[in-house]
Amino acid sequence: MSEEVAPSRYFPPWRRAELPEPPLFRWRQWTMLIGPGLMMAGANIGGGEWLFGPVVTAQYGGRIMWLATLSIALQAFYNLAVMRYALYCGEPIFVGFFRTAPGPVFWTVFYFLADLGGLWPYLSSNAAVPLATVLLGRLPTVADDALTRGLSYAIFLACFVPLIFGGKIYNALEKVMVVKLVLVLAYLGFTAVALVSWQTWAEIISGLFRFGALPEGHFDWAVLAAFAAVAGAGGLTNSYFSNYARDKGWGMGALVGAIPSAIGGRSVQLSHTGMVFDPQGPALERWRGWLRHIRRDQLALWVPGCIAGMALPALFSLEFIRGAQVEGHAAAAMTAQAIAARHGPVFWYLTLLCGFLVMAPTQVSQIDGMCRRWTDVIWTGVRRLHKLPGNQAKYVYYAILVLYALWGMLALRLTPNPLVLAVASGVMMNFALAFSALHTLYVDMRLLPPPLRPGWLLRFGLVACAAFYFGISAIAFRQQWPKVAAWLGL
Repeated sequence: MSEEVAPSRYFPPWRRAELPEPPLFRWRQWTMLIGPGLMMAGANIGGGEWLFGPVVTAQYGGRIMWLATLSIALQAFYNLAVMRYALYCGEPIFVGFFRTAPGPVFWTVFYFLADLGGLWPYLSSNAAVPLATVLLGRLPTVADDALTRGLSYAIFLACFVPLIFGGKIYNALEKVMVVKLVLVLAYLGFTAVALVSWQTWAEIISGLFRFGALPEGHFDWAVLAAFAAVAGAGGLTNSYFSNYARDKGWGMGALVGAIPSAIGGRSVQLSHTGMVFDPQGPALERWRGWLRHIRRDQLALWVPGCIAGMALPALFSLEFIRGAQVEGHAAAAMTAQAIAARHGPVFWYLTLLCGFLVMAPTQVSQIDGMCRRWTDVIWTGVRRLHKLPGNQAKYVYYAILVLYALWGMLALRLTPNPLVLAVASGVMMNFALAFSALHTLYVDMRLLPPPLRPGWLLRFGLVACAAFYFGISAIAFRQQWPKVAAWLGL
């Protein structure tokens, strides 16, 4: 294969190859839809609303659900744009960021700081709450910090287990998330239909489309900003779609390979750089077929799955704990207590189990995503590693994983109550998503050849995504600045 100089002096050149044929989709072959969209819907479903439902919908009503609709729709533009880059060259969008000026040193510092909101393992601390509730037989309080924190350590360490097996790490993640999606949606769907009133249904469904409606009186913009952050994926989490499209073998990813797991991944290879195709003739028709495939992935699976994942827990919180005042430690388990009081103790345990399944597997995905982003950059950008065979990319991945495990244990020791951490992380994630949306637009317009660049609709969607997330977080930061200034002693 001949080399093609990528329009960057920072990373090694791409190689040329033929674009593989896209899958020929038939509804009878529905399993072809199982891909990044379904897996990420499983990773994203419910974690945010399970935490923020008692705070947001229970206190402010269903009128603010439009924030979830708008967030998910704007993120779909982002997801399609990062997957477009991966289809063309088989590289994740994060590597594309580092191919642009002013170069890898600048972007390493910038995106490390931008990633701080995603570095905190807040889902482990929140997933510990349902387990602590089962052990205590009541909602945990501040006095139960030692138990809740100890369980968060155990959950956090357990999240590393699925990342060790499976050949491709992606394969193990996909299985975990599909199982979670089926179990959580089955329970939430059944109880929502059987136990939630039609008035609550009407309020939540109408709230999904009440664009611009805000709570009456004084309200906390930081909570609304965090709610918007966790609807869908949020932060740099959306960039995972390009990684997973590559590891799934979509587009040129089929020729580049995937990150192998520690056990069972000996035959899995990952190229040190991407491969691109000549965008003309039959290749352009194949390209359009791949674009249709990723649109199905997003519009038929990810978008509906994420909206359901936000709406169903919101139905619970609005029906059972409307108007309740929430302590940060209790947010993840209040719904279980309320539903059990009305319909019997069996719902206590089932709802707590559901809450655990909502949050713990998503922590697995977040750990993998953070390690995966930096593994791809290091594997491609550090030229000394190019002497290593493709199946040794796992050593970079697992070295980062060990460092993150050490950091995560320290972070869980230092964290405030789980809800405060989730709100702070959400606001930081919004800024990261907003900037990276504009960076993605630049990468696609700069590095992709003209016939493959995004059209005006996708460009508009990326700009709108950046404006929305910058805007809502700027408002939240301005409202919270007096408290921040007081804490800093200013």
